Amino acid sequence: MKKIIPCLFLLYAALSFFAATANAQTDKIPNLAPPPKNIVIDGDIKEWGDSLSYYNPEKHINYALANTKDTLYMAIKVTDRVDQLRILRSGLTFTIDPKGKKKESFSITFPVNVQGGTTLGNLQKDDAPTDISQQDRDELTRERLTSLRGIKVSGFKDIEYDMITTSNTYGFQTAVNYDQNGNLVCEAAIPLVFFHADAGAKNEWAFNFKINGVQRKPQTEGSGQEGGGGHGSRGGQGGMGGGGGMGGGRHGGRGGNRGQSAGGGDMGEMGKSTDFWAKYYLAK
Repeated sequence: MKKIIPCLFLLYAALSFFAATANAQTDKIPNLAPPPKNIVIDGDIKEWGDSLSYYNPEKHINYALANTKDTLYMAIKVTDRVDQLRILRSGLTFTIDPKGKKKESFSITFPVNVQGGTTLGNLQKDDAPTDISQQDRDELTRERLTSLRGIKVSGFKDIEYDMITTSNTYGFQTAVNYDQNGNLVCEAAIPLVFFHADAGAKNEWAFNFKINGVQRKPQTEGSGQEGGGGHGSRGGQGGMGGGGGMGGGRHGGRGGNRGQSAGGGDMGEMGKSTDFWAKYYLAK
């Protein structure tokens, strides 16, 4: 009996060691790869191959992250129709913490309506359609070429305004489009210099993808307007402001919608945000 106890102890210690090793391997933070050659930020992920590099099983979202020594690249494919509507009405917020602490250090939100107008007309329906029609695609194309050109930025001390456009001179690029299967694709590229972090840093970086819930601003009496997703800016500065909210006046007067009181508030499922974090080391 006395001989059995030490043996059991050694067996337990060995099993604990192997379990810890296995967990360490499972939790190992991967390195990002360089982006595809000749990548273009246009809302088309054909350069990324048949599928994006990463998948979040909880949110059921495919995404990609990559970097060169100069630029960080992101792409995300959203299949859920309600999530698509949230993005088109309140934007996708992409947050980066170069220290890997999962803090909102730097972020961009897009697409944002720089003209303060409403979102796409057919997205005003309370019940999200299940199919993406050619009319949906055509209208998104028209809107992204005219009003959906805003990028809300936060945490970048070298950028004077909190609202820039897709034609900015800083090198920030964003794009959004439907693919042939009706998935909504969002792409972005951000120059690494704006993070003021060594691109070859040894610590991991933390990234957050957040699909913003739609919140309607309280209506003033007789205004007949709906608020957007809360992406306001210091409007009118240098011609780059104008209010990033995607909710406003063309289709006003719908105060009594289901899941929404006349004085404002959320929109049921549409009012909920969803997000997830991921950690990676940058490509060397």
